[in-house]
Amino acid sequence: MTQRKKESEEVVDWSTLNGKLFHTFDDDGYVQHQGYILDLVGEEIAIIQYFEWFAGSPSKIQAVWVSDIVDEGWALYGSAEAMNDAYEHGHVRVRPDKGT
Repeated sequence: MTQRKKESEEVVDWSTLNGKLFHTFDDDGYVQHQGYILDLVGEEIAIIQYFEWFAGSPSKIQAVWVSDIVDEGWALYGSAEAMNDAYEHGHVRVRPDKGT
């Protein structure tokens, strides 16, 4: 008997950063920003969209070096569900004064 994947399970393409969600961290290791990688320009530049903390609505768009994403240890997620789970269930460090 063949097992079927749950409909909610998605296969995430980790061969690209395009379309991934992220958390960045401050110097103390707490979540600083959250957002979405909109697109890649070649292999070196990512165009990202930050999200507001309280409403979760899109805010500033910025170009960043892919090397900064790696060097600064951004947490990457394949879905909004995975990112929210990490934030809500303590898989990433959140400052006590941050609201959800």
